[in-house]
Amino acid sequence: MINMEIPDPFQDFLEKKYANYKGARWDFFAREWSFACGCCKEPLFAPTKKIMTKIRLFHTRNECLGGY
Repeated sequence: MINMEIPDPFQDFLEKKYANYKGARWDFFAREWSFACGCCKEPLFAPTKKIMTKIRLFHTRNECLGGY
């Protein structure tokens, strides 16, 4: 069987660029910010970076660590 799928060089570039990156990153194709929680590694998504900060703070303070 011949694989007719052509690899996307831009996607390969992004995967290599952000392989060891920690923090919120912009997904060009989904048009949203993504972030993995530092404690529980749960993926978080938001449309803007400002909302991502609010989601991250709410998640770590209330859901992940169980409050202060």
